[in-house]
Amino acid sequence: MKILAIQLSAIFILACVYIFGKYFRIYSLGDAQRWLSAAAGASVAYVFIRALPEMSEAQEVFTRVTFDRGLPFPEIHVYTSALLGFLFFYGLEHMASQSGARRVRDDEASPISYRLQLGGFAFYGSLVGYLMVHQRTLPTLLYLVAMALHFLAVDHSLEREYGSDYDGSGRWLLAASILAGGFAGILTVMPEELLATLLGLNAGGVIINSMIIELPSEKEARFWPFCLGAIAYSAILLLI
Repeated sequence: MKILAIQLSAIFILACVYIFGKYFRIYSLGDAQRWLSAAAGASVAYVFIRALPEMSEAQEVFTRVTFDRGLPFPEIHVYTSALLGFLFFYGLEHMASQSGARRVRDDEASPISYRLQLGGFAFYGSLVGYLMVHQRTLPTLLYLVAMALHFLAVDHSLEREYGSDYDGSGRWLLAASILAGGFAGILTVMPEELLATLLGLNAGGVIINSMIIELPSEKEARFWPFCLGAIAYSAILLLI
């Protein structure tokens, strides 16, 4: 019961990042870039210290569970899933960049691009929410901190790109997707091999979104806040 309460709390907190993310804006440009760089550093630290080792463990589980099923290349299945997740979210980011270029040129963004990107992040949110309930208590808290920083940067990026379109209903859709994924994880039991596949997809998404969406552009980068964020969160992960 205690574990369930922690999981429910984590899901609601993560959903609230999208709902209340606009109230965590820092309107001084320099300060905003420093904090976003620090958040990006923490998320990247999570990728290397937690996400990649978890993906390796998930691959071992998948290989063990499916060794007698005659599946093609079972020893790289989870890594392949991570690659697909990486390519999927890279496609979303590329689409957003193209839309941003059109917005600058034509003063409007493509509604199709916006809907596809929002749908992609809704899928991502539901996946993160689902996997949240499959963490042990301490990893759940670590996962929550990393994903909260991660989603706060995503929220900032989407609001900056799509403005009132996103602020009106988009953030609520993304928050609802996290809740839907979390409750699905609580109410359903998934086979180990499928759960390992989802972990791979999630790892690919975390990697690409941390490396591309959260990292500021070269002219906006704040190297030392990024390093401090990465070092501080790495120290927390390693000490715990």
